[in-house]
Amino acid sequence: MLRKKIKTGFIDVVVGLQWGDEGKGKNIDQLLSSRIYSGVARFQGGANAGHTLQLGKITFIGHIIPSGCLQKNVELYIGNGVVVDTVSLIAEMSQLKSLGFNVAPRLYISNRAKLVSYLHPFLDQADEYRRNKLGTKVGTTNRGIGPAYSDVRWRRALLIGDLLSSDFEQKEKTLSEFHMNVLKMYQEKYGFEIDLKKIKEAKEKWLKAIKEVKKLKICDVSYLIQTRLNTGKNILAEGAQAVMLDVDFGDFPFVTSSNTLPANVCLGLGVPHTYLRNIYGVLKAYTTKVGGGNFPARIKDESLEKLFQKAGNEFGATTGRPRMCGWLDLFALRHAIALSGANKIFINKSDICLSDKIKVVIGYTIKENGKRTCLPAGRFPLYLNHVTDVQTEEMPGWGNANFGVKNKQKVSKELSSYLKYIKNKLSDLNVKIISVGTGPDREHFFNWDK
Repeated sequence: MLRKKIKTGFIDVVVGLQWGDEGKGKNIDQLLSSRIYSGVARFQGGANAGHTLQLGKITFIGHIIPSGCLQKNVELYIGNGVVVDTVSLIAEMSQLKSLGFNVAPRLYISNRAKLVSYLHPFLDQADEYRRNKLGTKVGTTNRGIGPAYSDVRWRRALLIGDLLSSDFEQKEKTLSEFHMNVLKMYQEKYGFEIDLKKIKEAKEKWLKAIKEVKKLKICDVSYLIQTRLNTGKNILAEGAQAVMLDVDFGDFPFVTSSNTLPANVCLGLGVPHTYLRNIYGVLKAYTTKVGGGNFPARIKDESLEKLFQKAGNEFGATTGRPRMCGWLDLFALRHAIALSGANKIFINKSDICLSDKIKVVIGYTIKENGKRTCLPAGRFPLYLNHVTDVQTEEMPGWGNANFGVKNKQKVSKELSSYLKYIKNKLSDLNVKIISVGTGPDREHFFNWDK
């Protein structure tokens, strides 16, 4: 008797290949339009993300809700690798409901996901205050992400599943007492001001949000996703931040507090690597960065940088901070592709070009053992502040000639040359440029190399 073959689904991953803000939300929307995915799963990060989604005249900026929220037939999963800000989560769900999207019936939260406490943002602010006095400020979003992940590593964090346990109040009390003692240390040693009124208000909002979260589908997301996969359904996994902000491989300490690489999908969702298929990498036609640390590709002309900021709306979706703008950094991009295993690439914001001549960064020079060294391809510096100079190549710009272009045949000669140049520079990495964005709307793109 022949056994019936089990149809197994797969997981595709979408990851940013720069320092974040590459426009992943738009590309996730493109992928979901193919109707081959039954769900979108967030595997790391927290409410420090900012994913802008558009559907017709509707614009939604999500921080923790997975990017499939505007697709009514798509399930949404928050994995165990995520730290959950309950206040942000409930606020986003409320906003989505007002826009006509009730996500509660299709939202599943891992009982192993970690809970962001009402005191975590204050601990974040306190440590940034300390770092600022020492001249080592990281430039966090102050959303409590780092302290939440720190509690995980110290094995004292609260899990989302704890919300349903009878001893949650005692666990929360014990952790909050510890946090307040830490804040007092920051106050006594570094002069950080503890605002008890703000802390009380934050706790009230947090407790109110928790009551709502307890009504949601808190479950074993690892089991649920594997069940979906084993019935032939496919999942799209998304990260909150980008490769160059990975806690292990980014410019430490100017990084996020979790592993952003696709390798973390397995740990952040609880699935084996055998389900992973395509890794979709996302970048912009230029480079941006927000927060502390060196930015080798930064445009040196301040007035030109401001033009890029304005034209590209380069202000943080979470914090509103202006992003530093730079030329496309191919040296860093090759590093990100090698780390992530990206095999298909989206390039966004190709319509934005504010200079007659543009540059591309192709190499770094660092100071090592008192000597200046040009790094060979594939070797990335331990710290970006070791980079003393960059090597660039210059190409013609294309102005605003490609805004809204939806057909490859109508692309300007200059942009076409630029894309061919990038493809050639990445040819040995076996990646394809599959789509190029030409504006903010969901239909503003053209296919390049399917």
